[in-house]
Amino acid sequence: MLTPSDIREKTYKSGLGYDKKEVEQFMQEVANDFEQLTAENESLKKKINDLTDSISYYKSIEKTLQKALVIAEKTAQDIKDNANKEAKAIELDAKANAKMIESQALKQSEMLEHKTLNLLKQYDLFKAHYKNLLNAQLELLNSSSFQINTLDFSYKESWTTQPEPIGLENSQKSEGEEDVQQEKLDNKDEGAFEFIAIDDDNY
Repeated sequence: MLTPSDIREKTYKSGLGYDKKEVEQFMQEVANDFEQLTAENESLKKKINDLTDSISYYKSIEKTLQKALVIAEKTAQDIKDNANKEAKAIELDAKANAKMIESQALKQSEMLEHKTLNLLKQYDLFKAHYKNLLNAQLELLNSSSFQINTLDFSYKESWTTQPEPIGLENSQKSEGEEDVQQEKLDNKDEGAFEFIAIDDDNY
């Protein structure tokens, strides 16, 4: 392939002008080289255009990817924010439920404590009432109503001694009449006690 220096340094035979064949041959070589250069230039232009189109395509893809990345980042941030909001809402709801459960448990505990105190008071009242009842029964048992007075089993003769008339009749009683009266008194003493047979098997 001819170079610019080849074209500049090209010499022709001297004489009556230039050799036509040499000039035509050189021109043919120059034309061929330029034709080749033109084809190569067109090819390079086409490649440049293709590369330019490819670059434009990849740039558009890059822009699309950048937009998608921005959208993805925004979506991720939105998801993160929504997740944080939902987590906070769940946390607040859980705290509210926990407080409600704690309040209900506290109320139930207070109610049970109140019931327990009432039961203890009722137990104390019952115990005091039962104690008073027992003390009353003990006092009743210790009272004279339940005491066995052994003196009740001793015979006490109670009768009204009538004064005897002073006169001749009493002084003239016979000894037989006095014996009969003494026998009646003895019989009365013997009948004053009524003995009850106690069967040991019944006790």
